[in-house]
This record gives sequence, C-alpha cells and structure tokens, in this order.
Amino acid sequence: MSDTCKMNVAGGPCPSCPWRTDQTAADIPNFDLEKAEGLAKTCPNERGFGPDFDASLFACHKSKEGAEIACAGWLAAVGGRHPQVRLAVMRGQLDPERLAPGKAWPELHDNYQDVLRKLRQTA
Repeated sequence: MSDTCKMNVAGGPCPSCPWRTDQTAADIPNFDLEKAEGLAKTCPNERGFGPDFDASLFACHKSKEGAEIACAGWLAAVGGRHPQVRLAVMRGQLDPERLAPGKAWPELHDNYQDVLRKLRQTA
C-alpha cells in the first residue's frame, strides 16, 4: 500500500456482517465455515495477541476477489489491533474514526472467537 493510497473500507456493517451480534451463518450468502476459520489469523487471538504484521485484512464478504474492501464491522471491533491498519492510520490512509462503531450501528461482537463460536453453532 503506497503512502498516498486510501484503504478501501465498507461504509458500515453489511446487513449480514458476521461481526453483528444479531446475524448468524445462515444470514451470510454463500457462507463457508472453512473460510471463516481461516480469517482468525486477521484478528487478535484468545489471549489478545496478534495478528502478525503480514496478516491479510478481514475483507467484507460482499467484496469481489481481487478488489477486496475491509469489513467495517471488523475494523470497528478489532481492526485497530492489526499492524497494517495502524500503519494505514499513521500514513493518513485510513480515518481513525473507522476504528469504532458509527452512530446507530448494530451491536458488534468484541472478538473473533465469539464470532466463530456463533458461526460454528449456526452453520
């Protein structure tokens, strides 16, 4: 990501965003549990550590492959813990206000372990 490039981010959590506490795996179009499990590496682990510096970003499930946009729910819940997100904020590529839920947003999970637990139970 160059210093002048803005980070592509969804405007807010999608109606079927997995980070929303009111959504389940059944609400996500073309849900894939294996893919959801793989996204754990984009988030802090159960002890609050991570992700790694070179970890990919958690893309919105409505993104097109090759033109991914960051999930707004992920950014607001745990995105500030991702090294590449913090770097984007420092470079002016991402508004730091994106690292908190917006006004009138739905309730979001606090961590990806809770998201995964819900997805596994409802897949």
